[in-house]
Amino acid sequence: MNEKENINDAYKKFAEGLEEVEEEDKEKRKEVLKQGVLDLEQKYRDEIKGTHVVDERIVKLRQEADMADLIGTGERVQKSNFKDKKKFEQFLAKEILEVGIDESRSLGGVMTFKEFCKIFPLKRSNWEAPPNELKKSLEYLASSGLIPKLYNLKNKDILITFKPVELQADVLTILNIASSTGSTSVTEIVTLLGWKRERIELTLKNLADQEITYFDKKEKVYFFPCLRK
Repeated sequence: MNEKENINDAYKKFAEGLEEVEEEDKEKRKEVLKQGVLDLEQKYRDEIKGTHVVDERIVKLRQEADMADLIGTGERVQKSNFKDKKKFEQFLAKEILEVGIDESRSLGGVMTFKEFCKIFPLKRSNWEAPPNELKKSLEYLASSGLIPKLYNLKNKDILITFKPVELQADVLTILNIASSTGSTSVTEIVTLLGWKRERIELTLKNLADQEITYFDKKEKVYFFPCLRK
């Protein structure tokens, strides 16, 4: 029996075993899928490598089992699984970009690094990516022009821009004031900076137009969801 027949026979046996699991028992089905994928990848790793048809089948099985798409990474994607560490960083950057764009959409396209470090593990639970790896990949995305820019805030956090936004000097100054509590007011900014109200209101309108802040008429306070604690 040649290599291709070996793999096809393995898939057939895998499918037969899966049929024994009731469709209604979704969690058990996922476990069977997961174990089957791991067994296939371990036993036929040489034959699978570079075989696009087989790759596609395993990717589909991985997706159904709620596993990462990356073949050969086991149950969790971690840097130690990669001989070429740059490959890990490239794959991680792709995942970061997808999560960042999706999760920052309701925040005006911006998000703090601390908040992103909380969200990423929830959205990519099968990835092992500590904050230092996330930061490295974000810096790569910014230097490559795949995200606009990273801004250092006075509270030692970083503001990530996942879509082009106008962050002029006045805007960044106000964001730094709001970064401690996630909100600010015209009165607070006047007190701290001594700016004219017209200048402050114009800057805040710019931020509101980009959906980075919204105004609470009752409290007379501007809230910044991207800076929430």
